[in-house]
Amino acid sequence: MKLISSPILIQQITEAISTHYEPSEARAIAFRCLDLGWNLSSMDIILKKEVELPIDWPGRLVRLAAGEPLQYVMGKTYFRDHLFAVNSETLIPRPETEELVELVLRHVQENASVLDVGTGSGCIPISLKLERPSLQVEAWDISKGALEMARQNAETLQAEVSFLQQDIFAWPSSVGSWDIIVSNPPYVTEKEKEQMANHVLDFEPHLALFVPNDDALKYYEALADFAQARLLDGGYLCLEINQYFGTQTVELLFSKGFQEVKLLTDFKGNDRMIMAQKSGL
Repeated sequence: MKLISSPILIQQITEAISTHYEPSEARAIAFRCLDLGWNLSSMDIILKKEVELPIDWPGRLVRLAAGEPLQYVMGKTYFRDHLFAVNSETLIPRPETEELVELVLRHVQENASVLDVGTGSGCIPISLKLERPSLQVEAWDISKGALEMARQNAETLQAEVSFLQQDIFAWPSSVGSWDIIVSNPPYVTEKEKEQMANHVLDFEPHLALFVPNDDALKYYEALADFAQARLLDGGYLCLEINQYFGTQTVELLFSKGFQEVKLLTDFKGNDRMIMAQKSGL
C-alpha cells in the first residue's frame, strides 16, 4: 500500500470530481471520503495525517471522477451513527429516513413486533433493533441482492433481524402480524427524473426509486391493504412519502379504513412521513 498525506488526498479527490460539483461541495465530498475510508477528522487533515491507499484506489478515483456517489465507491455510509455497507443494489440511506426511524421509536412499545417493507440496506430495521433491543424485528425486500447486503449489515452490526424475500404486491401469500409496519417504498414519479441529479439517476437502483406517473401511490395502496389485514389492533403504519403527494396519501389511508392518520414534515419542512393507526376493537 502507498502512503499519502491527507491534504494531498483531499486535493486529489476534489480535482477528480470538480466537473460534477461546485467547489465547496466537491471539497465537502472529499472530506467525507476520508471520513468513510480512513476515519479521519478535520483535525487529522489539518495535522496532515498520512493514510494508506488501498491497492484499488486508482479504480475508485476513476469511479468518483465518473460521478458515482462516494458511498458506493467507498462501499459504506453512516445512518443514525451506525456504519452500513451499501452497493448498487441498495439506495443510499437519507437523513429523512433517519426521521422515519425516530418516528417509530417514539411510538413503539417494548417487546413489540416490527416489520420493515422494502428494507434495502437494512438501515431501518437494524437501527430499530440496535436502539431498542427488546423489539422483534423482521424485514422484507423483493431484491435478492439487497437482502444479501442487509443480512451482511445485520451480522456486522450484531443486530438480530429476520429477513425474507417477499413482494409486497403478493402479501396475501405471506404470514405474520405486527404491532408496527414501516416502509420507505419507491415513490418518485417518472416525470420527476428531470429534476434529479445525475449521480442519483445513473447509479442508484431505479427499482427502489420510481413509480409510474399514472400510478404514483401503487405501493401505498398495497401497504394500506396489507396493514389493515396484518397490523394488530391499535398498531401503526409508518411511511416515508413523496412530498408532493401528502394530501393524496392521507386520503388514500382514510379510504382504506384508518381512523387516525397524521401527516408529518421532515427537517426541511417538506411533507415526508405519515403515521396511521389501525383502530382497536
